[in-house]
Amino acid sequence: MAVCGLALLAAGCSTRPATVRHQSVPAGTPTATMATCSRSTPPAIGSGAVDAAPALASVEFVSAARGWVAGADRVLTTSDGGATWQRQYSGPAKLDQIDFIDATHGWAVGTNELLTTDDGGATWTTLPEPCGYIQSVHFVTPHLGYAIAAGSDIRLDGGVPVPVTGGMLLKTTDGGREWLPVRGAPARAQSVCFTSAANGFLGTAGKLWRSTDGGSHWSLSFSEPPQTGGSQHEPGDTPVLECAGNTAAWVLFLGSGAAMNHAPYISYATQDARHWHVLFEEKFTESALMPEIHAPGGPGSYPGPFSAISPGMAAFLGWTPPIGIDGVAPLDMVSGGNLAQDGNVGGLSEAYGVAFISAAQGWVVGIDQTVMGKPGYDVIEATSNGGRSWTREYQVR
Repeated sequence: MAVCGLALLAAGCSTRPATVRHQSVPAGTPTATMATCSRSTPPAIGSGAVDAAPALASVEFVSAARGWVAGADRVLTTSDGGATWQRQYSGPAKLDQIDFIDATHGWAVGTNELLTTDDGGATWTTLPEPCGYIQSVHFVTPHLGYAIAAGSDIRLDGGVPVPVTGGMLLKTTDGGREWLPVRGAPARAQSVCFTSAANGFLGTAGKLWRSTDGGSHWSLSFSEPPQTGGSQHEPGDTPVLECAGNTAAWVLFLGSGAAMNHAPYISYATQDARHWHVLFEEKFTESALMPEIHAPGGPGSYPGPFSAISPGMAAFLGWTPPIGIDGVAPLDMVSGGNLAQDGNVGGLSEAYGVAFISAAQGWVVGIDQTVMGKPGYDVIEATSNGGRSWTREYQVR
């Protein structure tokens, strides 16, 4: 789907770019077939690019009580389920993603920055990024983790930073102090998730791959159906992945372009790593590209972040521009393959990150621009009843 032109703009097309951070990757960026790699000249932030990290960009909980939120210049934490939040980190990092595996070990990823903590966030240490700038991480143990590095244009509208092209899969066995390319991994990696040292999924353009030996070998698990209406995928949509259980995974494929306040997206899931089923799609543009799919409509006309709760349950958010006119962010819960439209995240226009730890309890970070003519605020909203009602826990003024 091509980006809208002047005619569509006049008809009300959204100008929000699907890709919100642009980085020029240095020439000679290593490929995944190399055993080692060295640091190159830092990528430049393109002129006119949007700063990727809002004040509150990503949220992670490891229990009903313990959680973290990361964003521009900050990391917040709570030990009482969000009743109170304290600031742990104040610094230059523009953080897009936070990843904790337990109450003490965590990592935060930002624009040209990778941080780690082994004391629950009381102290944060900068890690090296020798194989190109790391865009996202996924850790399995305090020592074993995977990362997607390099890439040029970075998309954030699925809740995790994902390079549109040119990414590379990295692996660490010492908590992120040394990273090496994963030999034999599919080229141009975009997203990755592992549920154990052996079992994981990798996303490339329009394709999903699975490994059962820690990334040494990969087999094709799913290919996005070809478009039959309009131009073909070139080379395929951008996948955002989350794992749950040894054989279950959820994916949100992000299409390109926007028209008439809609952007294409479609979601699939598997419980056995072999059979994938469609969950929903954006109906205005995606259904025109693949009319034979006949999937239910997804949450909002634009994609948003999602949270895999279990092998059979996930929470998806979207948004509908223009912000401030169409109100709050819609929430859909998927359980057992059934899609339930569970209303909206009250008081929040667009969600940047979401974390559910059960079907009932979850947190969302995003921007509140529901009052026309007033500036927006970055906020944390929480639910204890599956999204039927929401409580504001924190607001950045």
